[in-house]
Amino acid sequence: MIKFRILSADFKIDFSFFMFTALIFLTNNYRNIIMFFTACAVHELGHLLAMLFTGAEIKSILISGLGINIMQSRENLISSGRSLFILSGGLILNLLIFISGIFCSDFTQINFMLFVFNILPFRNLDGGSIILCIGEMLNLEFIAEIILKIFAVIFSVLVFFMIYIYGFSAVPTGAVILYYCFSEFI
Repeated sequence: MIKFRILSADFKIDFSFFMFTALIFLTNNYRNIIMFFTACAVHELGHLLAMLFTGAEIKSILISGLGINIMQSRENLISSGRSLFILSGGLILNLLIFISGIFCSDFTQINFMLFVFNILPFRNLDGGSIILCIGEMLNLEFIAEIILKIFAVIFSVLVFFMIYIYGFSAVPTGAVILYYCFSEFI
């Protein structure tokens, strides 16, 4: 793991990020790879802008093969409503780019796919974090946890069904979704 510090934030880059990047480059579709990483950067910029707007302080940023995790400082914790705004920031920016369509159509489609993926109800993605945040706001954390586990079981069944129908081509996508499904129970 590579670690460094910029201003007051700790940055960590996990080996899995480099492994994931190397695997993506095997596709030899460099244009789409650059658009994908740009869309990911736009998504994270949405979160960072929302953090700046709400006054949250960044403690650390972890970049791995399964995404980017931005942690806020414990000394400056913010309300659940502001956390909900921060969690939605990346989704909103991806959706706005898709709706505007001002960029090339491939880039807008990649932003939409990133929006759809990040809205999935897994705690490691924005969708699951939003469910947990709403559960905290309504003082129903236990129900939010049950909802995430139910979705994990449903998505696990859907992935196996998808692999059965589409065959080997669905395995990479299925593996990523299964990782998120199983991580709800570990």
